[in-house]
Amino acid sequence: MIEQELIEVYHRTQYRVFNTQIILQIGEHSSMLDTLLNQYHQQDWAFITACNPGSDPLPDEVNRLRHEQLKEALGLYSYFEGEGVGENPPWKPEQSLLIVGISRSKAIEIGNLFEQNAIVAGRIYLPAELLILR
Repeated sequence: MIEQELIEVYHRTQYRVFNTQIILQIGEHSSMLDTLLNQYHQQDWAFITACNPGSDPLPDEVNRLRHEQLKEALGLYSYFEGEGVGENPPWKPEQSLLIVGISRSKAIEIGNLFEQNAIVAGRIYLPAELLILR
């Protein structure tokens, strides 16, 4: 189980989608995300990183490789590049993907594959949820 302090850090993180104005936060609804999901005729989404498994920092080049592996693992899912940006300046933003049309169970499977403590997921018209994986 992950520490409560780390869970609070995840709650204070902004999950930003590049080239859009979408900024996701746990417990908050995003009408801009709803618009994107409607454009793709999808209901479900997840925001996942492959970087820093278990919140243990890895070298940048290793995280870049893991990010590419995440994209490959998604197959035909539509996704958008983004990053998770915490309020703690020493922690670098983590390359991430907003994946549209991915079920909660598949998102959990992918998060576990990349050894993440948690992922962010949700459904259209509902607030973003933190899903604890460990």
